[in-house]
Amino acid sequence: MKSLIFAIVLILSINIYAQGETENLNLFVRVYNLQGEKINKGKLIAVTEKSLQIKGTKGVAEIDYSSIGFIRTKRSEGKNVLIGSILGASAMAIFGAASADPDALFFAYTSGEGAAGGALLGLPLGAAAGGISILFKNSKYYSIDGDLLKWKLFKEMITERNN
Repeated sequence: MKSLIFAIVLILSINIYAQGETENLNLFVRVYNLQGEKINKGKLIAVTEKSLQIKGTKGVAEIDYSSIGFIRTKRSEGKNVLIGSILGASAMAIFGAASADPDALFFAYTSGEGAAGGALLGLPLGAAAGGISILFKNSKYYSIDGDLLKWKLFKEMITERNN
């Protein structure tokens, strides 16, 4: 029984140690250069002493701290509005098609008309819901400006966030 408990504690301590590393942070970041132009975006893989490693759609990129102006976490606000509008339009289109009654006495419409009308109504409602969700997004802004001291502070903050 003691050896089983020891093995479980040992396995749990290995996981605790692995969480303290700055590898595989699973944080989406957008990286901007010193002129404020977005140069890369993707999942943060590692933060080293002199660079940032990101896995994006084009593969893994390593960006030197001296070329980084600032870093923003999470996705852009437009993504919230886009997803909200798609979900709102889809949900209302399904509801409109499901509630269609072409034989109704007062408000008769077909499934296709119900889907189109629901999508037209759901699109702005979903976009508004996505816009409201921006208020709760809580994305972070880290100013680097190519400065090594700011870079080290960023690395410490990311390491603390991951623990």
